[in-house]
Amino acid sequence: MDDYAPWRQRRQQQAEAVAEADGWPRYRTDPGREQTVGNAPLTVGGQGAQYYSSHTSDVLFRTLTALGGGWTSGGRSLQSLDNAVTDAIFSVGARVHSPPDPHQNWFPQDGSGVTVTRQEVPPLVTVRPTAARPSAFGPSPYRNQELLLGTRVYTVPRLTVRTGDGKSPRRAEGERPGVHLAVLPAGTATITARCAAGSEVYLWTPHFAGTARLAGAPAGAPTGRFRSDPVSKIAAMQRLGTVPASGLVRVDLSPNRPSTVPDGAVGCLDTVRLRTAVERLTATGATEVSVSGGTIRARLPEGGTGTAVVAAPRIAGWRCATGDAPAVPAGQYHGLIAVPLDGTSTRLTCVFHPPGLRLGTAVGGMSMLAVALLGVLTAVRRRRGTGPAAEDGLYKRA
Repeated sequence: MDDYAPWRQRRQQQAEAVAEADGWPRYRTDPGREQTVGNAPLTVGGQGAQYYSSHTSDVLFRTLTALGGGWTSGGRSLQSLDNAVTDAIFSVGARVHSPPDPHQNWFPQDGSGVTVTRQEVPPLVTVRPTAARPSAFGPSPYRNQELLLGTRVYTVPRLTVRTGDGKSPRRAEGERPGVHLAVLPAGTATITARCAAGSEVYLWTPHFAGTARLAGAPAGAPTGRFRSDPVSKIAAMQRLGTVPASGLVRVDLSPNRPSTVPDGAVGCLDTVRLRTAVERLTATGATEVSVSGGTIRARLPEGGTGTAVVAAPRIAGWRCATGDAPAVPAGQYHGLIAVPLDGTSTRLTCVFHPPGLRLGTAVGGMSMLAVALLGVLTAVRRRRGTGPAAEDGLYKRA
């Protein structure tokens, strides 16, 4: 169904970059947004979320989508989300950046090479205050990211959207309640807004296909590349650059097919607030984390109360315990593994067993035993059918 290039220099450079930056489990190394195949971490290494599977868990799909993630194949193939806030949430301390895949024809080459960026991030296990009733995800991925981070870090400004001829586009109702869309024809369009100078501009347009750039951005500034279609793909949120000193944000869009832009598409990230949030989560988070097979162990600061949150999706099969307490099914914190703390233990252990593994093993064992018994009974009957008495009877009948 898809055509991918064989392993050559591009994949080799990516693998080498991942291996050099790897710091697991102190932090994750993400192979990057510009992947070549659906299962990038399996081919070039790293600990990213970009996997393809017909068994992609619903909680992982819903969580990443709510945070602004993109996907193809109707949601079975998730994509990396190149975002400073989600990198902090998921402890992505190193990220690989690659040019568009030259084997594909989605976007032209931009002259860049494979690079790696790094940032300080909290550990894989952090501690959050326990909310009486955690808020549910809403329509804005920026606000959803803040829920998981625990701090307000974005400004989501009012937008003005114009088509290439300067007209206001047609409006439509979005898929999510409370979200309205500007409907754009293929060609060109602009988004304008105002944000604090120096903040980072992100664009969330899941049903946009084409490219986006900040007007007046210097050479080397990011180009947002968005792939979507009406049936099987949505585009991931992308960073576009830094708000200029004037505070005026103008995004030039080049849709290659009719597309939509939602209200709240632009988010301006306050990097100082993000850095403060990261420092707080690091100070109260795990002091040591080890990962072996399907087991995560963490040492937490003494007297910790609230909720320990593991930066991994809470799919069925996770059981956790603190100290010497018995393991119980893990709780959920906005889609991530959560364990309540009472301030008496500094040890946390979470173990994953595929759901139904014990029952399946038992049923499989019983089935194999039944097959073995059937084989024995069949052999016994054959022996009885070919013994002396059977042969004597045969001669008498003859």
